[in-house]
Amino acid sequence: MGIWVYADDIILLSPSRTGLQEMVKICENFAKATKLKFSTNIRIEKCKTKCLIFSKERVNYNEITPILLNELPLPFVNDLKHLGNVLQSDNSMTIDCNKKRAIFILKIHSLNQEFYFNNPDVILKLYNIYCCSFYGSSIWNLSSQCASKLYTAWNTAIRILFNVPRDTHRYLIESISQCLHVKTMLASRCVSFYETIEASSKLCIRFLSNLCKNDLNTVLGRNLFYIANDCFVNLSDLSKMLVKKQMKYFDVPLDHAWKVPILQELLNTRMNNLYVEGFDDYMKTEMINMLCNE
Repeated sequence: MGIWVYADDIILLSPSRTGLQEMVKICENFAKATKLKFSTNIRIEKCKTKCLIFSKERVNYNEITPILLNELPLPFVNDLKHLGNVLQSDNSMTIDCNKKRAIFILKIHSLNQEFYFNNPDVILKLYNIYCCSFYGSSIWNLSSQCASKLYTAWNTAIRILFNVPRDTHRYLIESISQCLHVKTMLASRCVSFYETIEASSKLCIRFLSNLCKNDLNTVLGRNLFYIANDCFVNLSDLSKMLVKKQMKYFDVPLDHAWKVPILQELLNTRMNNLYVEGFDDYMKTEMINMLCNE
């Protein structure tokens, strides 16, 4: 399983430099026989064919004999873009996650500026349609620090959208938005991805899935363990719909549960400009602020 091909994007995987050089040589000979050519260049930014060493320890590339393609040395890099995702030598996917978090924040601000006059419920639907694709999130570590930063970015977006204090308790975010938290979105997509590869028609995909699902040293194994724990179920019981139903970003403390219906009612009256006898807009805002951060 050392060759992965998607259209004209090819990845060669080898446990040794010698093995990789042999694989590259086979590709080179095939290209010559069929009058094709791989993109190579001594300048890294112009070379489309690159080498990446997956290692938990930092690698000194100066000590490694370069891989040759068409008699030109291929550059070694710490990260590269493949099919819209940034792969890293440490296999962390932090660059990919951080880039897509930045794109998410940029799109959120753009929608807020463009549709500021709309009801928050409408804008929230636009968030879900235009800002939350997070392509490739199924291969992120969903319990990592960079994933947590994305969850925080979502919390901030909800606070701004519904005009509640920036220090609003995180356990109220789902009650305020009344929609799935981004954490639940990503978790359900991860489980859906797992279900898809488990049922793949390709034997090698099913084999890799079975190797990884119970191995906490793998991203897939850690994610499934983390999601199953959050949903209080066994791995065998996990499903996309179950995650959406049972996973919570942060549980509301029992002694604060009374806040939720009151807060939702106040937000509804403010968003829809409903008249409540004895309550002006100032009093509504003061009560909402008190419920959110006390």
